[in-house]
Amino acid sequence: MTETLNLRRQAIIKALVTDTFKQQASAELQGALQQIDMQMQQLEFQGKRAISDLEKKGISPAGPELTAQLNQLKAQIEQERQNLFSAKNDMMQKLNMIGQLEAGSEFVQGNVDNFVDVKLGDNLYAKLSSPEIIVKDGIVIEIRQPEA
Repeated sequence: MTETLNLRRQAIIKALVTDTFKQQASAELQGALQQIDMQMQQLEFQGKRAISDLEKKGISPAGPELTAQLNQLKAQIEQERQNLFSAKNDMMQKLNMIGQLEAGSEFVQGNVDNFVDVKLGDNLYAKLSSPEIIVKDGIVIEIRQPEA
């Protein structure tokens, strides 16, 4: 009978807010915003091109098949445009939020997988609760284990 298991759990990464953190986070978000802008431009160009190509292929411009295909293509383009616009708005909000963070506060950056050994007699819920990794300018300064 197995007496121990190695289980996966999530560990939370929190950054201690410093000027360096704010500069790096802002730069990353600015880069992501530029990428989204490029994707929007590419979508517009490719969308116009695809619509033009589809219109050229139509034997009868008012044909129901062509109209349905055009409407479907336009709807796809609009949906993608809305997705990109939403992503851009999210990035703008995050950028604004980063600018308002106070030095010394903690900012949740994300999660990483972490493994824990569980053996007979352990409190499973305590073992699976998420530890926190506190970083300052990319350097781990503290690891907080949940209370058992």
